[in-house]
Amino acid sequence: MDVYVGNISVSFDVVGHGPRPLVFLHGWLMSKESWYPLLKYLPLNEYQAFICDVRGFGDSDKPPHGYAIEDYARDTVRLIRAWNIKPVTLIGHSFGGAGSLYVAAKVRHYIDSLVVLDTFPGGGAPSVDPKTKHHLQRVRELIQRTPEQKQGQVLQRIWLQAFHRPPSADVLDIQRQAIKKIYPHVLEQTLHTNLTTNIDQLLPRIHCPTLVIRGEHDRMLSPNVEPLERITHAEFIQIPGAGHYPMLEAPEEVAKQIHDFLLRYPRSSGRR
Repeated sequence: MDVYVGNISVSFDVVGHGPRPLVFLHGWLMSKESWYPLLKYLPLNEYQAFICDVRGFGDSDKPPHGYAIEDYARDTVRLIRAWNIKPVTLIGHSFGGAGSLYVAAKVRHYIDSLVVLDTFPGGGAPSVDPKTKHHLQRVRELIQRTPEQKQGQVLQRIWLQAFHRPPSADVLDIQRQAIKKIYPHVLEQTLHTNLTTNIDQLLPRIHCPTLVIRGEHDRMLSPNVEPLERITHAEFIQIPGAGHYPMLEAPEEVAKQIHDFLLRYPRSSGRR
């Protein structure tokens, strides 16, 4: 299905028929299909999952400009309005997690609860470990010196290196399809956003129940630094044996943690 938000078309799926809406924002290089392994383990008689391809990725539009964190946040708010489902539980991974943090801080009455996986507040944030910034810089330099016709292979390799447990054949196929749909101008601008975003100052403004999930072996994030510790009353959990993609490496465990968290924090009100 597709819906227009502003002047772009966003591709989305709706899974489940439960009363509590969950909105999922995928990470960099990925697509809405990346959430399906996790959804298999959520009780979808209790939830209704809205999964979308964020601008520039999957089957959504890829405009020439408009890839700042503010653009992604604006799209998310417009999607929630178009679906008429506020307040929602917002669930974001990595790049999508940063956008989720921004929305939760800025448009608080839209967000009932928040879950972020392996997320940091942008490469420009002082709270982020230099190791993470160095990794992002290396990725940008690698992409810049790779001929366009070979970028897909390089992107697949970058993606695979962030796993601790090898991905399944189905997950590999989902990712191959996602990478085929990425354009060079999207790569360039989203890498710039990853490197320059700084939303440290917004973190104390997040007051909804928040669950921060991290893979035990995420090599993108330092084990000694928690850049989201300024979120008031956030809960932090680690997924054993997982890397940067815990929802793909340990989907059953991640689904259990999300479900248990949401059971502790019932939805604050009906659809408005």
